[in-house]
Amino acid sequence: MPKRASDAREGRPKRRRADGGMHQRHRTKAASVLAMPGATGIFVSCARGKERKAALELVDALSEHAAQLYPPGVADDDDMDALRNGPPPAPRAAPVDDIESQVHAELAALRAPSREHVVALDTDTECLCFLACPAPVDATRLVVRLLQETEDRGETRSRFVQRLTPVRALCHADTESIRAAAPRALRAAFPKDRACTYRIEPRIRAHTSLTRDSLIPLMAACVPADEGHRVDLARPDVIVVVEVLRNVCGIGALHDYERWAKYNVQTLAERRRT
Repeated sequence: MPKRASDAREGRPKRRRADGGMHQRHRTKAASVLAMPGATGIFVSCARGKERKAALELVDALSEHAAQLYPPGVADDDDMDALRNGPPPAPRAAPVDDIESQVHAELAALRAPSREHVVALDTDTECLCFLACPAPVDATRLVVRLLQETEDRGETRSRFVQRLTPVRALCHADTESIRAAAPRALRAAFPKDRACTYRIEPRIRAHTSLTRDSLIPLMAACVPADEGHRVDLARPDVIVVVEVLRNVCGIGALHDYERWAKYNVQTLAERRRT
């Protein structure tokens, strides 16, 4: 009598996961970034099936740049608050005998002071990674440094990472939260001494409440109006990106979009080599 498929599999050694056994029953989700006050972030498109690998390689590359920009011992606003008031008490370890307790423990760890400059969070979405940058790390600044390195060397730090989209503000994906967060993201992107042009690019995934038609006028109303900035769909000075993933919204402003090959490191490296 032929063996059943399940019986035949029992004698075989289990296959090792492509992520090197790093898979966990529960990973910290991208939405947990909303528990990190002042955090910025990076949405990363990547090769299908290589999301975990791409995220880890990019964390390594960006952490090197962050260590140069934010060396130990350089006091930031959070450090000065800690010196004046004393550091907040470390969160007690929550029991991890069930998923709910584990989630609470991870959220407490995210709120606690951390010296990690870049943290990979799970998006549960094919071809998409998300990296969180706890304050005071500026995700946009890190990405531009990596793009410059890629252009100089003519090669990337990962075969799987494609386009990088840094965002300056993160909030819940609803109209009121976006209206409150957008000015913080856009204020530094638009110069106060001259007019510039812009284009708004909404990118919506796994979300139905907000649409392109609702996001574009919402973001346009948040662009500083004092210097006469205007829309230019063809060759704008600034690309205003609105990344919506489930209940998370990230708002960013990208400069030199064409120079940096639309922030695609593979295209940028290839262009440098040819």
